[in-house]
Amino acid sequence: MIKRLFQSFHPLEQLEKQRQAECGKGTVASHLKPIFQAPVPPPDTPLETLDLVVLDLETSGLDPETDAILSVGMVEIRQQILSLSSGQHYYLLAADAVKPETAVINHIVPETLAGGMTEQACVEKIIATLAGKVVVAHGAAIEQGFLRRAFQLAPDAPMPLVWIDTLMLERSLSANRGKVNPDLRLCHIREQKGLPPYLAHNALADAVATGELLLVLIREIFAGKTPVLGPLVQRSLKGYA
Repeated sequence: MIKRLFQSFHPLEQLEKQRQAECGKGTVASHLKPIFQAPVPPPDTPLETLDLVVLDLETSGLDPETDAILSVGMVEIRQQILSLSSGQHYYLLAADAVKPETAVINHIVPETLAGGMTEQACVEKIIATLAGKVVVAHGAAIEQGFLRRAFQLAPDAPMPLVWIDTLMLERSLSANRGKVNPDLRLCHIREQKGLPPYLAHNALADAVATGELLLVLIREIFAGKTPVLGPLVQRSLKGYA
């Protein structure tokens, strides 16, 4: 009973209540129904029973209100195995949004986006892929902000997606080791974990690199125990455990 009472306050349980309440209003936009219709899994759900999608967005900046999504990379993890064959990589028709200061980082120039898809078409792809799955990102706040705008969610409406943030997972592990101000860049963490170099700032490559890192972090966090969803979500929100 005590365990159940504790779980009722877990962020996943709260998100499920928000999802049900929003669905009960009958005002969910039709394009968002696949996401809102999928129940939020409880905290004790074994990770191997869940499908995960690693998401990376390359953007023209960090402000969802003034910047734009330039490319999207997604790859799935099933039964804790990264499925390279599931990889998706899209460029958006947003040539006017390219900025010199970000182009030198992600190498996305207007010519790259000339044959891209519209944001609406890309949003449809994203929703179809993420619905009913757990979303993984490195520094997830950026992806969350841009998705909220792309989904056209009202400021007070929940986004009933479950997120695991590899940056916050490593921050929690660093805090447990007593490290202050750790380097949380994806490339640095991978190097520290013995993972190979990769093509940074390419949306699909970053998604694959994040997925590989997640699998290493899961083994480190659970240390032989059965991985379950709840602790990963809590660490992703708080940066400690």
